[in-house]
Amino acid sequence: MSDSTSRQHHVSRNGETLGPWTVEMIALKLSEGSIAITDFVWDEAAADWVTLMEFGELKSHLQSKKPAARPAPATTNVQKTAVQAEPTSESPAQTAVVGTSMSEDDAICWYVTRGGQKFGPFNYYGVVKALQDKSIFEFDLIWKEGMTDWVRIAEHEKFDAETIRELLSTLEKKRTQSDVFAQRRHPRMAVENEVLVSDNQNVSTAKMVEGSAGGSGLIIRNSGLLPGQLVQLHFSAMDGLPAFNAVGEIVSKKYSRAARNLRAPVHYGIRFVKLDAAAEEQVQNYFKTRATRVSA
Repeated sequence: MSDSTSRQHHVSRNGETLGPWTVEMIALKLSEGSIAITDFVWDEAAADWVTLMEFGELKSHLQSKKPAARPAPATTNVQKTAVQAEPTSESPAQTAVVGTSMSEDDAICWYVTRGGQKFGPFNYYGVVKALQDKSIFEFDLIWKEGMTDWVRIAEHEKFDAETIRELLSTLEKKRTQSDVFAQRRHPRMAVENEVLVSDNQNVSTAKMVEGSAGGSGLIIRNSGLLPGQLVQLHFSAMDGLPAFNAVGEIVSKKYSRAARNLRAPVHYGIRFVKLDAAAEEQVQNYFKTRATRVSA
């Protein structure tokens, strides 16, 4: 066993330190969905926490498992006893149960690629859940047998915003949406405010369009930011809330066909990693109070 495969690493998820695990175990945890590609791992070489998607040893491990051949044609109308489809070591989220009569949405035939890495196969609901879990993103590429080429997930008719809203509405009526759609820890509400965003290279103007005690939705004039990236945030003062600074992690990025240059506005989801000590309690109380009023 080589040093790289036997070496153990600590993973940080939502502020909790997990492990230590080998790279192979980290890949297994990713495939199980118990950790996400945007969680952090302590990189001894860099002497810093880096996201799993940036971790060189994990990349090398996953690349060693990359299939050599193109995906085989999907099989439809499979007749077999219900079994749990096993996710590949490259898959960041669980696939769903395959039944005796396999519908188009149940068929495990979707593949996703990002930065040369291939994930899957998923069924349709597996892709939707991975999008909600932030394991994959709208700007990643997707393909299944019968398509002429890979396309952005957001540009495929099965995954556009209107289709996903209709799916959520249908699942809500069946009371099964919790299995597919991620539930936010903090409810978000419409809030408008001016924000400055710094990624240590550029300072960008932004507008907050929704907020919560745990994060906010921002339209940032910088199309080059990526999920997992940390940014410095300065929020302007508004009624009932003072100006404050925060460190935020980008957890989602909406694909925009109109984003043709670096300064194009793009909608991002931001999770607060750290708030100003002096303003933290006020920020938390402000959004919790508003959330209570909305739900009342």
